[in-house]
Amino acid sequence: RGPMVTTLFHYMQRETAAIAAAIATTVVMWASAFVAIRVALHGGYGPVQLATLRYAIGSVLLAIFAALRGVRIPQRRDWLSISLCGIVGFAIYAVLLNIGETRVAAGTASFVINTVPIFTAIIAMLFLGERMRIVGWIGLAISLSGTAILSIRPGSKLSVEPALLILVAAAIAQATQFVIQKPLVQRYGALSVTSWSLWIATLCLLPFAPATARAIPRATVTASAAVIWLGIAPTVIAYATWAYATARIPVARTAAFLYFVPAIATVIGWLLLGERPTLLGIVGGVIAICGVALVNVPPKRG
Repeated sequence: RGPMVTTLFHYMQRETAAIAAAIATTVVMWASAFVAIRVALHGGYGPVQLATLRYAIGSVLLAIFAALRGVRIPQRRDWLSISLCGIVGFAIYAVLLNIGETRVAAGTASFVINTVPIFTAIIAMLFLGERMRIVGWIGLAISLSGTAILSIRPGSKLSVEPALLILVAAAIAQATQFVIQKPLVQRYGALSVTSWSLWIATLCLLPFAPATARAIPRATVTASAAVIWLGIAPTVIAYATWAYATARIPVARTAAFLYFVPAIATVIGWLLLGERPTLLGIVGGVIAICGVALVNVPPKRG
């Protein structure tokens, strides 16, 4: 029994290490996306061109992956929902996020986008009849107040950064996708739903392909490298590592690690872009994430 127990212990250690590595990879890559977007936007790509090229790269890689693993073809009754996921949750979301990041630092943008669970809960309550507990309402108020603080533009005069409203719209777009895709993922699996949604989003952005092709030679090498990174790492690899982790431990446990995304994005933006966070931004971001955490507190059993 001794060798068997030792072998099992070593296997569990390797499995735990693999899960931890998968989660860390996902969090870092998703955090890096906010910084890579800023690099690409300042290097010659427009918001729509960036979304088009990023998703074109991701679509090709997912097509290769789907050819090897296979994806399920949705039934006719689900095509409208999947199309909405692609149009709203991918295409519109990416364009709004890119527009917002033309004016907002990567770390601040990540704090705003991380309020997606708040809007997901609101949309699910309005359209799916899901109830929100008292603690959820408190978390909603706290998170929105933190977002309001984030929108304050530092300076001698009190003013609001309009680009923050665009980022809030991006968060609502992604939250809408999460609500729509919930029953679809249960029927077809995350890989199939993500693949079809991304392909539809790329198809919607196809009219902008000529302008995107003209932007490539004018863009800096660093900007193009950032777009390639966006298409490969946050869009495909991070999805795969996230799926690996969530298949082995409860989603609620893995989702808790996503609270590290804004902090890591802020640090990366500081190191690579010199985007030093303001005290007001840090306070607002922390308050917003605390509100999100309250909304995600699981109900007591029994």
